[in-house]
Amino acid sequence: MLLILAHAHDGSARALARRWGSEALLLTPGALAETRWHLEVDRDGGVRTGLADAAGTPIPATGVVNRLGVVTAADVPEVRSADRAYAGAELTAFLLAWLDACPVPVLNPPDPRSLNGPPWFPEQWAEVAASAGLRVEAAGRRVGLPAAPPAAAVPDWDRAVRAHVVGDVCVGDVHPELGRRLCELGRLARTPLLTATVSGRGAHARVRDISAWPDLADPGVADAVLAALGVVPDAMAVAG
Repeated sequence: MLLILAHAHDGSARALARRWGSEALLLTPGALAETRWHLEVDRDGGVRTGLADAAGTPIPATGVVNRLGVVTAADVPEVRSADRAYAGAELTAFLLAWLDACPVPVLNPPDPRSLNGPPWFPEQWAEVAASAGLRVEAAGRRVGLPAAPPAAAVPDWDRAVRAHVVGDVCVGDVHPELGRRLCELGRLARTPLLTATVSGRGAHARVRDISAWPDLADPGVADAVLAALGVVPDAMAVAG
């Protein structure tokens, strides 16, 4: 069973769950309360994880697509309002440990500060992208309210496209060398699932809007995710 962990409003994750049909289980924070998770650590440091449905029947997970960043109070409305923030923090902490110890492939693995890889600001993504040989669109921040905003050149994003990284595969109409560099960025950031906006053509096109939230509704991305989880797409019946 392929697990998809996602927030309730994540339409991309729901599209992936529909595509994979009975082979996948979509678990939102609200649905997590209906499953039984366990994490055991023995005296020698060995770790065992498990998952079962409400009736106690084990769910054999073979791979995890992780779209959760952090579980907030808004994600657990069924909990008493005074306890929601605490419940969200506790669930986040448990999932971080569970995902870190999970013996099957996890896309994306957690970071100590976020369940879905490092919670970087655009400037941090830009710095690591530059180290991978990518040209990053200049970004700036302005503090205060000037009386007359200065004129600024507006980047030409008319030919911008989205590129999605899944492990060593880049899905999108971009130059192969640019795709390779985006995959290298994913390795440096420890986020096998990655997306970016690409402007221009060729290996030196510019990138912006880098994040760990690719479009899982894209059939090419969905098939690449299956392959990264060790499943042959042609061998799996999809709902389309």
